[in-house]
Amino acid sequence: MIITEEFTDEKEIMKVIALFCGNQTTAKFSDRDIVFNARFKEIRSGQIILSQVDSSHPGLSLEDYNMRPLDAEVVLGGSIYIFEAIPMGAKNISMPNIIKAHPKRKNERIKISGNEFVQKMFATISMKVVDFTVQDEELAKKIHLIIATIESHLTRSENYDIAKISLFDGTEKNIITRLIKKLKKPFVVFNTANFKIKEDLVLSYEDYVKFLSEEGFDLKNILSQLDKVKEFYQKNVIKSEAILPLIFEGEAIGQIRVVSLKEYITKTHVRRLITLAQQAVENLFEKCSFEIVTKEPQILQDMSVGGAKITITEPDMYKYIRELRRIYMQLTFPDATQIKTMGTILNMYDNTPEGYRVIGIKFSANIDWRDKSKLDEFIQSVMRLQNVRVSN
Repeated sequence: MIITEEFTDEKEIMKVIALFCGNQTTAKFSDRDIVFNARFKEIRSGQIILSQVDSSHPGLSLEDYNMRPLDAEVVLGGSIYIFEAIPMGAKNISMPNIIKAHPKRKNERIKISGNEFVQKMFATISMKVVDFTVQDEELAKKIHLIIATIESHLTRSENYDIAKISLFDGTEKNIITRLIKKLKKPFVVFNTANFKIKEDLVLSYEDYVKFLSEEGFDLKNILSQLDKVKEFYQKNVIKSEAILPLIFEGEAIGQIRVVSLKEYITKTHVRRLITLAQQAVENLFEKCSFEIVTKEPQILQDMSVGGAKITITEPDMYKYIRELRRIYMQLTFPDATQIKTMGTILNMYDNTPEGYRVIGIKFSANIDWRDKSKLDEFIQSVMRLQNVRVSN
């Protein structure tokens, strides 16, 4: 997985730029098919001074882009640094407000959008999703049946006195629900008479108190909340309680809550509940998922044999886009031939000025070898054309 690191502090940014200058690192500043290759020299008067600047288009200089932002990319060591470069003259740019860094890619990438050697190439994206907020009568019936079956199993076969499954819709305000949504771990009260009992890998009222403190609650208010919880447990004769998140593709989509009035919940019970929660998610995905597909061609920004950067222009997709989500792609080449592959969203970039979402996708390792060869051959052919253009 590509892990992005962000430098936003002014001192951190200065250190990174100083590192570039100390190594006389080269940079690439681009705007569509215009590319400037430059070399860092020094920091002077709060600006970055460059020792040389070469343009891919003779006659154009950085001065022609005065105060117009360019996409900057710097490769140093095993990392790639990207930021927005704003030219202030022929050989100087302003200090960036943010620098992002990620490990250097193994495969060379080529620019697709705006590349004069690549015409009419685009992507079609589809995803399998589970969305409980969709107003569909048939879907609602399926969800209700699955939930009722699981709740019945928990009370009849697993012997819990109360079992309730809730699916999240984004309006959750309960503190424990918000806690398990954030940390994606079970919340367990093994003994309601002793909140101090806890086990590794589960959340307890100690985490509850910490969460409220981070939310700005004062100690008096927190203690008052705990007194109300204890009173609730005593009034309803509850011995143990467990709340487990339903995790789908790294996101908590709901929860299972079980209550025991007769005996205490143990670690063995918790392990069993975790298994049941996983089975519940698999059941919901298998029977309640549906596919959404982009209606219009999506913009390929750049691409390698290992992945691509894509601009998603359809708002209907936005609520389902998140890191680590699996997607299905169909790439259409300039000659109208196509390949299909699966990928994983690894990066979420800043939105475009139009508000479109930009994502970085890693292609599946199981991509068909013929498709991979076709992709590699295409990329190499474009690179050869670009090199011929530069040499001339």
